[in-house]
Amino acid sequence: MVVFTFVAAFVVFCIVQDRVTAAGAVRYVTLHSDPGGSTATIDEVMRPAVRESVREGLAWGGLVAIAGSAIAGVVARRNRRA
Repeated sequence: MVVFTFVAAFVVFCIVQDRVTAAGAVRYVTLHSDPGGSTATIDEVMRPAVRESVREGLAWGGLVAIAGSAIAGVVARRNRRA
């Protein structure tokens, strides 16, 4: 059960990190889609997006890990009593 929890937490991290990074890429393309658009470089847009994506991925993955570990602990305790 604990292994499943950490696999699920890793998958959640990857999905959140991907989606937030993709949103940063969309922001960059949107900024440069107008003919007189922004002069921001890709680094200026994507570095904060990647930082944010890792932060959010860790937060959501951590939440899954904590919740899954708590559930595994409750199940293990119940199995010992039975």
